[in-house]
Amino acid sequence: MKPQDFAQKEPRFDVFDYFEGDSRAWGIFEDRFGTLRRQFTVEITGTVEDGVLTLEEDFIYDDGETDRRVWKISKTDEHSYEGLADDIVGKAIGSQYGNALNWSYDMDLKVGDGAWRVTFDDWMFLQPDGVLVNRARVKKWGFEIGEVTLFFTKTQRVAQAAE
Repeated sequence: MKPQDFAQKEPRFDVFDYFEGDSRAWGIFEDRFGTLRRQFTVEITGTVEDGVLTLEEDFIYDDGETDRRVWKISKTDEHSYEGLADDIVGKAIGSQYGNALNWSYDMDLKVGDGAWRVTFDDWMFLQPDGVLVNRARVKKWGFEIGEVTLFFTKTQRVAQAAE
């Protein structure tokens, strides 16, 4: 699968437009055997300044642990993005066509008191009504160790749905 396969798919995913403002995500992590290991929510605030999207992500895990990641994302051409964050090794490289975005990056993933260097193959697909589906396969030493699945929506949509 490659991002260009989705060039004609709608709705078109504009990363900066989607993430500017407040959004929320709900996610799970399953190990390589399909066993659910973690559940979490993420509160996200996005700001765009001088051509850079800053995403402040605050994670709350089902066991009470919290975490924070701040992304700095730049668009490098019509279909390409680069992203930086403290736990990302080097740059995340993204390619967007139609309703899809594919990110590739290495991350130092916190595990217990240490960290594992893992590789993410991260796919996002914008759906009608502003729902963004995200699936990321996680590998260590070339072997899949698990999969992360998230569903995003703009916070104001969440508030409207509750009314």
